[in-house]
Amino acid sequence: MTSLYGRRKSLNQARSGNSTSNLLTNQQFSQHRQQLQHRVSHYQVPEHQRASLCQLIGQETLQGSRAMKDANFTTASHSDLSRMAQLYDRHFLGGHCFPLAKHFGLQFRWSSRMTSNGGKTVRTVHHDRLRNVQRTSYEIVLSAPLLFQTFNDYQRPIRVTGVLCSNRLQAMQRIMEHELIHLVEMLVWDNSCCASARFQNIAQRLFGHTEHKHDLITQQERAERKFNIRVGMQVCFQFEGRLRVGRVNRITRRATILVEDPAGQMYDDGLRYNKYYIPLAHLAPAAK
Repeated sequence: MTSLYGRRKSLNQARSGNSTSNLLTNQQFSQHRQQLQHRVSHYQVPEHQRASLCQLIGQETLQGSRAMKDANFTTASHSDLSRMAQLYDRHFLGGHCFPLAKHFGLQFRWSSRMTSNGGKTVRTVHHDRLRNVQRTSYEIVLSAPLLFQTFNDYQRPIRVTGVLCSNRLQAMQRIMEHELIHLVEMLVWDNSCCASARFQNIAQRLFGHTEHKHDLITQQERAERKFNIRVGMQVCFQFEGRLRVGRVNRITRRATILVEDPAGQMYDDGLRYNKYYIPLAHLAPAAK
């Protein structure tokens, strides 16, 4: 997997904070919120128009990126997420979502630790006890491991939100669309649930989504299909010049292997183990 981040991760964090220039007046805030609510409650994008707009957004995201070279890009930055989201706001949400979100504070980032969810939208409420004020901010996060191990060394048809994707860029767009609906619902109705009828209705009318889950290649699937490694099986590996044999306890970015050792930590099966974090390519099924 190619690293997502540039030389200095902190400089790649895409932030749209609630600086003075981003603050809305009460009237502006109310107008944007009402118009955003009306748009997502009633607006329906015809299929041919939706396809054209999504293609345009994908092209403009690539053209504006310093990192993404093609639709199966191998590097990307946090600012690419922000740029894509702004394009969706402009073309699908009437330009009303970003002003509201930036009024509070909005940032985008890739996560190297998310291995099951394709994305997440987080609202954080900060309480300043000294000044007795409350500040809210929002963050949209996409999974680097899931996107970058999909359309890579193991191939199969990929559907995200029920929509067939032919490359990594399209999968990224479907996840961003899903997360933007979460953001919109939080901004307009203060709560969001992708299993709710309201969420799914918005997703279908705006983006043609038929499901609220992804079918990206997980690390567990990749481990089984490419390396024949599964949770619970016995494997062997080299560590500090010695061959060790243990059981696969978990698979995320690496496999967690438990090797029996009288001096190790006690587990609920009554045995003691040492724990090792081993790259999948360094494991082999143990001889029976």
